[in-house]
Amino acid sequence: MGGGRQEALLCQSYAMKIPTNLFPFARTHEGESRESRSSSIAELASGPRRHLALMSGALALIVASVGLTACEPARSYERASDGSTIYLDELSDATKADARQKIVASLTQGIEVYDLGVGDEIEIFFHVERKPTLREYVISVADKLHVEFLADTENSRTVQVRPDGRISLPLIGPVTAAGQTVNALAHQLQDRYSGILTRPQITVDVTEAHSPLEDFIEMLGSSTKGRSIVDKVLPDGTISVPLLPPLKARGRTLKDVQNEIDAGYSRLGLDIFVSLVPRTLRTGTVLVVGEVSKPGRIELERPQTVLMTVAQAGGVLPTGSMDSVRVFYIGDDGVQRVRSINLRDIMEDLKFEQDMIVPNNSIIYVPPTEMAKLGRLEDAILRDILRYNGANIGAAIILNNPNSSTVVPSPSH
Repeated sequence: MGGGRQEALLCQSYAMKIPTNLFPFARTHEGESRESRSSSIAELASGPRRHLALMSGALALIVASVGLTACEPARSYERASDGSTIYLDELSDATKADARQKIVASLTQGIEVYDLGVGDEIEIFFHVERKPTLREYVISVADKLHVEFLADTENSRTVQVRPDGRISLPLIGPVTAAGQTVNALAHQLQDRYSGILTRPQITVDVTEAHSPLEDFIEMLGSSTKGRSIVDKVLPDGTISVPLLPPLKARGRTLKDVQNEIDAGYSRLGLDIFVSLVPRTLRTGTVLVVGEVSKPGRIELERPQTVLMTVAQAGGVLPTGSMDSVRVFYIGDDGVQRVRSINLRDIMEDLKFEQDMIVPNNSIIYVPPTEMAKLGRLEDAILRDILRYNGANIGAAIILNNPNSSTVVPSPSH
């Protein structure tokens, strides 16, 4: 893969000295004396040679500068859109080890370390774990209460707490029940009935509770439906879960999201824990361009590194630089980033921390080597020289025209 070794040979050849006189045919026009018409014509005829010498000198300087540039070592780095740059060879040993471990885990452990992305669908199963609480139950709206008069069963009845939090009982009218414990309500009713009945004894039982947990269970449906919902990671990277604010999911594992959901329900006092199951995971897409055998879009059916993706694109051409492969992507924080990766360091020195798992919707660019750029520049210059010389050859034919002895070659176009 790649033409980096050719650049290495070019670096070794730059022990030579750059000649000081690169323009042997160049001269100033000051001091030039008038010559005969024939000498002027000869001077014009020598114009192509002067132009060729000038172009050759300029090309020699370009070759020298390009060769020196090619000898500079390429360092892997990551740069954010704000201009901040981190050189990967300056990371601590612990950070490098973590980066290598994350790559290995993504390639070997599958869904356990899979980072969710926009468009992924997951099914959230809700499990109810009813636990006894130390605090006494507090009556709420829509609860059904059985009020029993022990000495006067005719007044016993079952009532439902109205939306205004009160219940209606005979002889005493509305009584506020919501927000009270059953014992506190029973004592209140005994006090209200003490002026009407003789030594009333009243008990209150909750026959149907409407706690937030019960309401949540009713919303989800019966257990025969699995008590689950299918959620999708939205374009902003979040998912919507009942009773909780939007949760960030993009760039996080299923376990991380699951733990945050459990913690959110615990803060609400709900005895609920969840389990997450992936349903439809997106097929990642990456665009590989530049000096590769098969440029184009690649569908990522599983996590893979930049090196693996470049190999899947047919590998780096001899004109491609393996030392500065660039990855353009958007990070989990929404910031646009570019990482320059020296694939040669990864392959020859096993610096896996410089590689990365290819993000979805990213672009991998393999640039040409300095020698390839130089070759293309030489082609362009030689084409210009040939076009220039061709115009002057036509002028020389005109000079030999027997019908005219004063013809001057036309300027080159």
